[in-house]
This record gives sequence, C-alpha cells and structure tokens, in this order.
Amino acid sequence: MANSQQGKSLGTVLVVGGCGFLGSQLVNQLLNFPSEDQLHSNGVAHAKESGQTSSSQNIFDFPTLRSRYPSYSTSGTRVHAIDLKCTRNMFPGCTYYDADITNPEKLMEVFSKVKPDVVINTASPAWNLPKPVLQKVNIEGTRTLLEVAGGKYGNWGGRCRAFVHTSSSSVIHDAVSDLINADERYPLVLHNKREPYSATKAVAEKLVLAANDKEELGHMLVCAVRPAGIVGEGDMSGWTYGVLKTASDAPTWQLHLQLGANDNNFELTYVGNVAYGLLCAADALLETAKRKDQGKTTVLDYEKVDGEAFIVTNDQPLPFWDAARFVWTAYGREINGDRVRALPEYVCSALGLLSETAGWMSGRPSKLTRQSVKYSCMHRSFSCRKIADRCGYEPVISIEEGLLRAVKRYKEDEAQELEKMALEKKAQ
Repeated sequence: MANSQQGKSLGTVLVVGGCGFLGSQLVNQLLNFPSEDQLHSNGVAHAKESGQTSSSQNIFDFPTLRSRYPSYSTSGTRVHAIDLKCTRNMFPGCTYYDADITNPEKLMEVFSKVKPDVVINTASPAWNLPKPVLQKVNIEGTRTLLEVAGGKYGNWGGRCRAFVHTSSSSVIHDAVSDLINADERYPLVLHNKREPYSATKAVAEKLVLAANDKEELGHMLVCAVRPAGIVGEGDMSGWTYGVLKTASDAPTWQLHLQLGANDNNFELTYVGNVAYGLLCAADALLETAKRKDQGKTTVLDYEKVDGEAFIVTNDQPLPFWDAARFVWTAYGREINGDRVRALPEYVCSALGLLSETAGWMSGRPSKLTRQSVKYSCMHRSFSCRKIADRCGYEPVISIEEGLLRAVKRYKEDEAQELEKMALEKKAQ
C-alpha cells in the first residue's frame, strides 16, 4: 500500500449520495478505507493486511481493500458528501451535509461551503419506486445538480472542474433483447416503458453529456459511468440482497428450482470496483482540464474522456444461476446439483403470468413475474474496454470475492439483528 500522504490528489471532492450503497463505498475508498480500522461486533477484523490467505483460513478471510486499491493523499484530497439524510454509512474524515438535490438553494449553500473541484454524483432512488419519484430524482435532481455545479444559479465561490455522473448499463437495454458484450456504441433507450428507472437514467445521462464544456456552465468537464449489476457488502435492495434474502427465507426445494437452461451469461460488478471506475474517470477528467488550462492540443477522439459514457464491469460475466447458487452455498445452504430441476423458460413465463394475475387480484405484488423470468434467462454482458483504455480502469476485486464480502456482511447484520431481538425479548 502506498503512503496516504503520497497518494493521488483530486482536490476537494463532493460525493453526492455519499451515504448510499455506492456513495459510501466511494467515500470509504477516497479516505483509504477507514472501515478497515474498525472491528465487527464479534471482534473479527474486516480483513487481513497481508497479501495472500492460507488454505486453513475460512472463505471470509480476505486481504484488505486498502492494500489493493490506489491510495489518496490525505492532504491533497479533501472529502465531503451530500445525502438526503446523513444518518448511516458515515466515516471519520468526511464532512457530511443533508441536502435534497432537487433544491437549488440548499445545494448552493453546500457548494458555497465546500467549493468542490470534483463532483461525483451517485444519488439514485431504488429502481422499483414510483415513476414520479424516479423522474424527480434521476432527471430533475441531476439537472439541478449540474446547473448548480456549473454556476448557473450563481457564483458559489469556486469552479467545478470535473463532474462524474453515475448512470447505468441498463440505459442501452430494452429489458427484452439479449445483450452480449454490449458496448457504448449501442444507442440509449429513452422510452423504456417496461422499466421507468432505466428510462429516467437514460434521460439523465443525455442531460449530463450535453452539458460538457459549455460556456454557460463554466466549461465544466463531464462524463458518465454505467455500472453493470452492482453487488457487494451493504447492498440493501439490489441483486445480492434479493439472492441473500432468498437464501435466508426459502425452503430447500425452492433453491433447487432453476428458471431456464442457465446458459446465459450475466454481468455483476463489485461495488468497490465501480467506485474505483468513478475515480479513474474523475482523474482522467482532471488531466483533460489541466491540458486545456495549459493550452495543449486536444486529445484524439479515441482518447477522449469528457463528454463520453463508460461502461464499468468486473469483466467476469457468469451464468445467472451459477452466481445465485454460489451465494446460497456461501451463506450456508446446501445445494445438491443432482437435485436441481430446470424449468423451460416458456413454462416459467406462464407461471409468471399466473402469479401476476393472482397478485393483481389480491392487491399484493408478486415476486415471480414474466419480467423476472426474462432477467433470469437472458444474456446480459458488457464490454468495459473503453474505460480501461481511456481511464486506466481494471477490476481490482474478483466477482467471487465481491459476492463473498456481501454474504459476510449480510450474515453479520443478521446476527446483530437476532442479538438485538433477544435482548429486547429478555428486557420484556
């Protein structure tokens, strides 16, 4: 690990959505992983500082994140964060501010205090919230944040040189077609009726990229990063949470049912690698800004970062049900491959329709839907070649370790909740 005094310097960084799943991991990484200085409630450290684990250690012993990701200078990188309510996932060394990104007055107040050189937007509502909420946060919130950062609402006492927006790989997906090694040349799907979340993220990305290097926004340089299937510790609503919730609650027979043939590759990306991709993009934008300030010639099109979108992945697509069974086994459920029964996709779709109908009649949402069947059976893989070539990104943590880290945190949280319930029962 490099000395944090000699690490990368990004200036003053403002992480928007800094208490969320991705945003908090980004803050943690910028601060050189203060999370690894803490102990879990069971007295076991987050990870070991040494490089390799021995065969005698259990599957949840990992080398530290700090020893593998680049470090950031404690004097040259100052970290601040905004969230709607800063009440969780907070780290010493970061200054936190409560703010609604759709409120320009509140944002101006924060920007006047922080004076960020770099803004990294990770704010995003849960994918299944009502469409008006998605539009308000993903579209209007992004527009307001862009305009405040660029000085459209007035002079806040500084200049944002780099604005990195977290988009989604789903902005190029119609939720029906297979995607195999898809890249940034695929067009945005702006009118995705099946998935309002993806549609609003696509509109927001278009807004961001159109704002690049505009005079009315102070020539702020922007780019968008599109993560594919974020997984890891702290996930409270995404893929890992859903699969782990199934591991916790489902009967054994259910874990041996498979929707489709499991011949489809599915892309998942460890949250720490996504945070690293955002930081690689921010660093590349700052380098471009420096070139412009020095009057150097502009980079060639195939080197350009500002005004561009970048897909970020673990570069390890794997069959959908293999990933799920890996997580279930790590959680402690016994999966017997000989007992797995694969149901044809057309049968699953019919069952999904029946489940949706029953849910509609009862007024309760169904877990098995035609769309969930489609996702379980479709090819969904992406190329991250562009961000590797132009920003120097490469995945640091394997998808296997990322999934194991998610399992470990989930089991620890479960144990804490059980202990809390036991104490409350004892106190009654």
